[in-house]
Amino acid sequence: MKAFQTTLLILFAAILTTQAIRHVHLYVIGYEEPFPVTAPGFPAEARAQARMEESTDELMAEYEATREQLEQLIQEDPAKTTYTLQQEHPELFARHSALAIEVNERHRITSEIRDLWIFSIAGIILLGVGARLYVTGHEWVGMSLIVPGFLELMWWSSPSFTMGGAVQEFDVLLLNKIVVTIVSIALLYLFWSAARRRDRT
Repeated sequence: MKAFQTTLLILFAAILTTQAIRHVHLYVIGYEEPFPVTAPGFPAEARAQARMEESTDELMAEYEATREQLEQLIQEDPAKTTYTLQQEHPELFARHSALAIEVNERHRITSEIRDLWIFSIAGIILLGVGARLYVTGHEWVGMSLIVPGFLELMWWSSPSFTMGGAVQEFDVLLLNKIVVTIVSIALLYLFWSAARRRDRT
């Protein structure tokens, strides 16, 4: 059991520490976007404008407004194809597409922040139950809950993929992941210290 615990300590500590360093670096430096090399017609400028909007509610309102304008254009001349309308109203289509991408990215990150804490709390509960079983003499049963508890924390504190939008939401997500990672490292060494004290008694 002692060799198994030592292996887990080294493995989990290495993963969590490297994740913590990466998160702090990304939070301080910020996400560095590549130079915009886009295909013709891709709404690069429209996307940049959408990212600058701080209020998600205003983005949603503008998205609904552009959607209604597009629906009105289609109703006015149903014979025209989407491609034809896009050629006639490129700015409207570009703005609508950019708003849709930005709103979806913000909603995705907001959902990830919610899930981060739901599953992190679940991981902490597993750790608590596992630790209780471990100290009462059920070592392997306790470890069977402690290990997935730490795996849950490591998974949800791992780096996130970003499309470059939702800058404020991504910063909040990153800060939350830094907190979860630091808490995970503290719990890891707390469990290790408690296990060593128990072995000496």
